Amino acid sequence: MVRALILLALAFTSLGSFSARAHEQAIGFTEILLKQSVEGDCAPTVCRIEVAHRLSIHDAESTLMNVLGARADLVGNPEAQQKLSVYVSQMFELTDTGTGEIIDLSLLGGEVERGYFWIYQEAETPDAIRDYTIRHAVLMDAIPNQSNRVNIKLDDEIKTLVFNGSPGPQRVAFD
Repeated sequence: MVRALILLALAFTSLGSFSARAHEQAIGFTEILLKQSVEGDCAPTVCRIEVAHRLSIHDAESTLMNVLGARADLVGNPEAQQKLSVYVSQMFELTDTGTGEIIDLSLLGGEVERGYFWIYQEAETPDAIRDYTIRHAVLMDAIPNQSNRVNIKLDDEIKTLVFNGSPGPQRVAFD
């Protein structure tokens, strides 16, 4: 009986140390909202694109140090936040598949929220774009198993792309 309790205690101890060493999956999430004008001046065309990237602080700080050689305190250092925001804007590309033109996404900035760093971008488009090509290489140069998931939303329709090990490009189209 005592031997069984000792073995059980050792099993729980080893499980606890395993979970303490485990690293969460390296996954970045991006949401793209394709918005139509409320005023109707460009309806039914898409006239605004809003992009929000969510990265874990741990993975983002690792990339800051390893790839950018920058100070890696995203919580307390606005310069580190700016460097990461610029990096993300360079590693993410949205293209109008029909024309082949890269959509000029403005970098709005970033913020820390509950263990994540958010980066925001936006663009205005005068024409209806319903067919996009996306390249998403964020963190892939620092984290070999990085996976980036992208949800693209137009009205009530949501499409998802997953970038595993390759930045793409991948295509998504709306009817």
